[in-house]
Amino acid sequence: MSYKTELRNDQPQILTRRQAAALLLAPVLLAAPFLSATAGEGALKLTAGTQPLPYTALMTQSGQPLQLSDMSGQALLVNFWASWCAPCIVELPALETAATQLEAASIQVILVNLDRGGAAVAQPFLDERNITTPLSAYDPKGEWARAVQLRVLPTTLLIKPNQSDYAAHAGAAEWDTAPILHNIRDYFN
Repeated sequence: MSYKTELRNDQPQILTRRQAAALLLAPVLLAAPFLSATAGEGALKLTAGTQPLPYTALMTQSGQPLQLSDMSGQALLVNFWASWCAPCIVELPALETAATQLEAASIQVILVNLDRGGAAVAQPFLDERNITTPLSAYDPKGEWARAVQLRVLPTTLLIKPNQSDYAAHAGAAEWDTAPILHNIRDYFN
């Protein structure tokens, strides 16, 4: 006679302590990369741009080319995003708010979409979310993204008016918060 305990299929499965801890910690660990952009005092993590800015044109919604040289003399906040990128979608409303606040400081916000479908995909996506203030541009072939060697979405470039100096922030940020807006204004001053 054997005293071995058998598990029947109709018995409920009970999680071990290790499995329960893993389930509870998983959301925190998965969210950590998204929270790092505003960790601490809410400062941006800017790294100096090392690649020259491209001369290739972005496309506007109307199909007109948008050259960087068309905006010479202006401070630019250029955010690269895609409709399939969850952190990009989360930060779009904050970029909308930031665009109106930064306009007073003569800082132009440009949203550059990297979806392969270009304006046909991205513009309805923005319209559904009432994102209208930032200038929208499209880079469906990813030429700009390759030129500045983007590694992650979203990535935001702060381009000085001379258009030779810029800094990059990789990852999402709370663009409409006072500390982040202060960081942006300080960078351009």
